[in-house]
Amino acid sequence: MSSPCRSPKLDPENPIPPPLPSEKASSRPQTPARVDALAGSPIRSPLRHADSTIPPPVVTVAKANRMSRDDASAVARLDGTSGVRAGERGLGTASAIVRRQRVTRADPVLRVAAVLLCMISFSVMASDKTEGWAGDSFDRYKEFRFLVAINVIAFVYSLFQVYAKIHRVIAMKYIIASPKRYYFDLAMDQVLAYLLMSASSAAASRNDAWVSRFGRDDFTDKASGAVAMSFLAFGVFALSSLLSAYNLLRTP
Repeated sequence: MSSPCRSPKLDPENPIPPPLPSEKASSRPQTPARVDALAGSPIRSPLRHADSTIPPPVVTVAKANRMSRDDASAVARLDGTSGVRAGERGLGTASAIVRRQRVTRADPVLRVAAVLLCMISFSVMASDKTEGWAGDSFDRYKEFRFLVAINVIAFVYSLFQVYAKIHRVIAMKYIIASPKRYYFDLAMDQVLAYLLMSASSAAASRNDAWVSRFGRDDFTDKASGAVAMSFLAFGVFALSSLLSAYNLLRTP
């Protein structure tokens, strides 16, 4: 019989010692309460424990307020700049529309004025004839004939422009489509303005030479009136050429 104080003998075929009493106790089946307790216990990782030692960044109240003020001021500057730029664009668009309306209203007025001035000029010059032994006529001088011819051409062109404006209002379309219309208007206005200036200057020089030699009479007075109207027509055509150039430059 073996003594209880001695350790049991090892089996030479099975050298693994028998389990201790504590191990036998742990091999008992676990109850549901014990399983729940083991499942609920957290498993601690060494890495998680190491990360938990790093403190989170500290943001003070003063720093948070300063960051909020900086962001608010940046947004306000952006909104203010965009608002000012939007306002400038709006004002620029409104001023462009008003300027365009003024040009549109001024152009027909200048065309009608050119019609009247050219008609008065060539009518007065064409009627400049005197009877008697000292009679004279405008057709004897090439300067006066040149003045009549240019004013007739300018009159016909201005009358066409007036008709084009009326046709635009009634038929809601242009006789000459854009942008050809703007090139045509600018070219004709500049050419006729130059021709009116040349014809008026030549007729004025001829009339002054006549007055300096023989004095003033009805013939020279009519010639002076026709030359004055021709100079005014030149001024109207010069303004019309500026408006035509503005319309051409504003063409998209």
